[in-house]
Amino acid sequence: MNNNILATITKLLLGVLYFTESESPFEAADWGKIPPAELLQKIATQYHAAPENLKQLDHVAFFNHLTSRVDAADVPMVENARKIKAIHAFLAQNLSNIQITRVEGASRIPVLITGYLPDGTCLALETFAVET
Repeated sequence: MNNNILATITKLLLGVLYFTESESPFEAADWGKIPPAELLQKIATQYHAAPENLKQLDHVAFFNHLTSRVDAADVPMVENARKIKAIHAFLAQNLSNIQITRVEGASRIPVLITGYLPDGTCLALETFAVET
């Protein structure tokens, strides 16, 4: 695994927040060489969730949603959206099989962005949505 990729992602995530009913930071992690066919099972196991509570989202639509509805007069939100666009561009350039998975079933919802390096290593970015 290229630790430089994880270090770069971690640096890009500094100060970036996922806005729902609260603000949540993102954290990046190396999940090792999990085959794509086993990824949803790992997520279900790690978050103690039933497989039917895992909701997959299109990553382009997900990132577009985060960056398109920003009030141009809200400077911190505009800056956050700019950083999210940079993260998405970096992920799209360096990872394959990018997926967004929401672990639903509670008011605090883990949101995972996963993707694969060329060597088969899975990277995961985790944040939380709060929806009551």
